[in-house]
Amino acid sequence: MKKVMAAALCSAMVIGSLAGCSGNASSGNTPSENVSSESKTAAEQKKQGGDVTWWTWSTEATDAFAKQIEFAKSKNPELNIDIQYTANADYWTKLPVAIAGGTGPDIYQMTRPSFELYAASNQAMDLTEAIENSPILKEYLDSLRPELRDTYKFDGKQMGIPITVESTAIAYNKDIFKAAGLQDLTEIEDSWTWDDLRKIANQLTVKSENGETEQYGFYVPANRIPTWEMIWSHGYEMFDKKGEACTLDQPEIVEALQPLVDMYSVDGVSPSVDVVTTTSGDDMFISGKIAMIPAGIWKVPSYNNITAFEWDVAELPFDASTGKRVSSSNVLGLMVNPNTKNPDAAIALLEQLVQPECQKILADTHTYIPVLESARDSYFEGDVPDNINAFKNALSYVHPNTLTQYIPYAQFSAEYEEALRKAYSGSVTLEESFRALNEKVNAVMEENKAQFE
Repeated sequence: MKKVMAAALCSAMVIGSLAGCSGNASSGNTPSENVSSESKTAAEQKKQGGDVTWWTWSTEATDAFAKQIEFAKSKNPELNIDIQYTANADYWTKLPVAIAGGTGPDIYQMTRPSFELYAASNQAMDLTEAIENSPILKEYLDSLRPELRDTYKFDGKQMGIPITVESTAIAYNKDIFKAAGLQDLTEIEDSWTWDDLRKIANQLTVKSENGETEQYGFYVPANRIPTWEMIWSHGYEMFDKKGEACTLDQPEIVEALQPLVDMYSVDGVSPSVDVVTTTSGDDMFISGKIAMIPAGIWKVPSYNNITAFEWDVAELPFDASTGKRVSSSNVLGLMVNPNTKNPDAAIALLEQLVQPECQKILADTHTYIPVLESARDSYFEGDVPDNINAFKNALSYVHPNTLTQYIPYAQFSAEYEEALRKAYSGSVTLEESFRALNEKVNAVMEENKAQFE
């Protein structure tokens, strides 16, 4: 019953592609990322074979995954790999039902905000012992930054293998900055704060004689970017450490986000939520109507089509009170179905997918940034903005998009965005809106907790 109830909860999710701790702080001593020859020999001797089914929603990665499968089979010909693609919305409905019914894939792709729900509801295999018995997987995980490795742990158990990472930055129209006589953002990105961004946004907002806005200084979206960045860089979390209670009613969170609300409702530097329902913020930036916009690295391919003006990216601003900046990151992972009929083959495939040569395929094809640092460089080469290192540097201060098992991401996201819209509109204060949001989320969480008892 617990598994069926949890599957019903899981199937409510429709997850889109998402996407820190301190400034440019190093993670400390990092073990070598090159899988040792001894580990490779152990894997080659093992050569577990059989049929492995892999489920994913990432149709944009078809070519990259095909090359990865080719690589895996070249190293382990005993594997027979069947990769199956499902549309994003259908994936999150089909997957939990299949697993709860005792079927489904052998391994499947996971998005970070949904991880706790699957790990807590018997939808994933505990990989801790398998990793201990696999020199390749153990060395791979040991080579990762702790916050990336441990983000797929649940109750101290390694329930997934992190594969990709992402980062965020501020994209901007260089021509608008030049015309206004302002410093290029690359000249101040090492020290600028959200307060600085607000001042610049006001300077770059242009209104006509009749009061209509002809050019917006900054796009203030009603979603996670850059609001999660601002909350985390201010030193606060949206849930308590155990993920059992929402904490969005903290005064410090309101303090962190109030400048963004003021930029929208007081300064008027951003197009309204109503405007961007018909013309997206991205489209308005691409058309030259917005000077600055928060952007995930996945936006680069579409921005590369811009020909009417020069654009670039700058690192996220610092929080003025903490001196920190944080980039949200949807760390994608791979998990194993607890009902797999061939766990050895599933592990054998994972061993190949984490190899540096296989991870590098993701970077070479500009599909995803590998979580393995030594395999990333080619992602940041080729047709990219001049300051692509803004995204690369942000990988040193990412904060995985951690939520809780007690509310599906789609539901949380919808409630969170609606609370922001109410605050932007001025119908209620941000404090009032987030207090109501906190109560609503906690009520949902309390109701869902019974499904995990």
